[in-house]
Amino acid sequence: MRSAQTRVLTLFIFAFLILSGCRSDELLEDAPTTDGLIGSSLQIMVASNDFFGDRPRVPILLFDGPDRVTNATAVRASAFRLSAQPPVQVWEGEALNFSDSEVPYWVLYPQVQTPGFYEIRAEITLPDGTIARSEFVIEIQERSSSPTVGAQAPRSENRTLYSEPDITKISSDPDPNPGFYQLTIAEAVASGKPTVVTFSTPAFCTSQLCAPVLASMEEVYAERKDQVNFIHIEIYKDFDTFEVVEEVSEWGLSSEPWTFVIDRSGLIYAKFGGPLSVDELTSSLNVLLR
Repeated sequence: MRSAQTRVLTLFIFAFLILSGCRSDELLEDAPTTDGLIGSSLQIMVASNDFFGDRPRVPILLFDGPDRVTNATAVRASAFRLSAQPPVQVWEGEALNFSDSEVPYWVLYPQVQTPGFYEIRAEITLPDGTIARSEFVIEIQERSSSPTVGAQAPRSENRTLYSEPDITKISSDPDPNPGFYQLTIAEAVASGKPTVVTFSTPAFCTSQLCAPVLASMEEVYAERKDQVNFIHIEIYKDFDTFEVVEEVSEWGLSSEPWTFVIDRSGLIYAKFGGPLSVDELTSSLNVLLR
């Protein structure tokens, strides 16, 4: 199943290579000069895929060459529908900053009316007040390959410490939390508690986002483990052959990490592709625990 592994693990690398090839000063060749507005080497990495719906969550990371940019003070963006000629602006808004994550990130929620390709033009405010510009393109799909908000969560019979007592065979995390491997998703849904399910491979994650997502989950688990079920699904069934676990196709995933929040009745309440901070996850759970 090597082709599936390659698809899962290289999507973020592909996106980064495409985007890092587009310097923002190149993208500004035809832009008017404005005081305080600069071209720069800043690049934006789109840290997820599978965008669907009229208000998709689009997480982004900022880079200056190989270095992450973590001190930007604001990101404002506009979305342009590329099917129109010339492209038509359909949305403008501020990105939300989640600096409490081990990998700080921003999230855009562009409001779009139809599926298709959209160019996102971002203005990034730096600490000295200057503004850098960068652009990228996303595709809003007609349908999501993974379970959507409001859909039934697949009742997966994933491996647990009861079916496989050797935790090193069901997690590539160098210091795995046994609490994440107690329940199948089917059992968690039947419990009547909200459930958080994260699909990731900490030791082999090419996006370098898997371990930080699990770190956020660890922190929330410490506070909410009596109220919420927490499950980590390792992407690989075997760390020698890199065979992908059945749950990846069962949930329709083409990248990782992905985190799903399931409500008490077994419906998907929220889904997060890519980075996920303590604050963003906690905000989602707070609604379900009222």
